[in-house]
Amino acid sequence: MKHGRPSFPVLLAAMVVMALAFVVPDARADMLPSSYERTSVGTSGAGGTTTLAVPGSSNYGNSFSGGADGGTPIPSTSYGFFDDYIFEITGATANSVTSTISLGGAAGLQISGLQARLFQYDGVTPPPLGTPPSPPVVSWSTAFSNGEYAVIPDTMLLPGRYVLQVRGTVTGVAGGSYAGVLNLTPVPLPAALPLLGAGLGLFSAFGVRRRRKA
Repeated sequence: MKHGRPSFPVLLAAMVVMALAFVVPDARADMLPSSYERTSVGTSGAGGTTTLAVPGSSNYGNSFSGGADGGTPIPSTSYGFFDDYIFEITGATANSVTSTISLGGAAGLQISGLQARLFQYDGVTPPPLGTPPSPPVVSWSTAFSNGEYAVIPDTMLLPGRYVLQVRGTVTGVAGGSYAGVLNLTPVPLPAALPLLGAGLGLFSAFGVRRRRKA
């Protein structure tokens, strides 16, 4: 007996489902605000959380006028400023985060000891200047000088709330600045497995129907 061929609409549906398993949706992440900023004159910022789209790239950075604004060490620390960029990742799968930071140009040369770290955050109080509430995901980086650096290497993150914390001291009278980019990308394989399984299931159903007809 001849085996019937699968209908075109069903074959097309199976192919689409399997293709979607490997498609990364286009999305844009919001700009990361300086949720908290601490200098020798106190703490500023509303402490809002930015929910990031995945995949996406978010810009962050700050500029200082010098003196007490990032130039005078905060009591009990050796740094003139701590900037906290708070973001939240939602969803059921893990994501990958990377971050770069730039001290290019004359303004960047006026900041010394610039470092960054990444840790989870409870969202209740301003992020700590010292020991974070849980072990850091990425510990303090080495200090940066002029140029662009990868402050956070490719790191896996589960859904949750995190802080990218940047610290340094403004050494120039005229102030200084820095700028960075935070990149979030999905981990493709675990997220793709359900869709891939659905597509394979459609093809498998055809095989069962063909055997029954035989």
